[in-house]
Amino acid sequence: MFLVSSNEQAKREMYVAPIIKEVARQTKALIRIEYPVKASSQLQGSLNYLLSIGNLKNLLVLEAKRDDLDYGFTQLSAELIALDQWERSPSIKEQPTMLGAVTTGIIWQFGLLDRSTKQIHQDLRSYNSPDQVEARIFIQLLIW
Repeated sequence: MFLVSSNEQAKREMYVAPIIKEVARQTKALIRIEYPVKASSQLQGSLNYLLSIGNLKNLLVLEAKRDDLDYGFTQLSAELIALDQWERSPSIKEQPTMLGAVTTGIIWQFGLLDRSTKQIHQDLRSYNSPDQVEARIFIQLLIW
């Protein structure tokens, strides 16, 4: 399937939503869409997708962007930092890393925040959906 559209919402519905729904089905994860997070006046906003198992445990954030992965990864990094500082986040002991992905719908890139060192690690490889990105990748990230 290939969608010709620059509309971010259309890409979310066609490419991202089916993967997210399958992850939630298999892991019983709760999907929060456009979920507001405020850690401080500088670190606040809405997460495109926040998945969690249980009550805000094993958090995984996904940011869908129109075409700019670099900008999207910067935004994802800020969201991971905000989640780390958010009062409702699991403790560092419960979840030592915060995981996330940014996608254009076709291309996916993954990132990780090491909460103890406060370092963001960006996977420099990009993955093509649906050839290389499947629900099982996110399932492994959530239950990791």
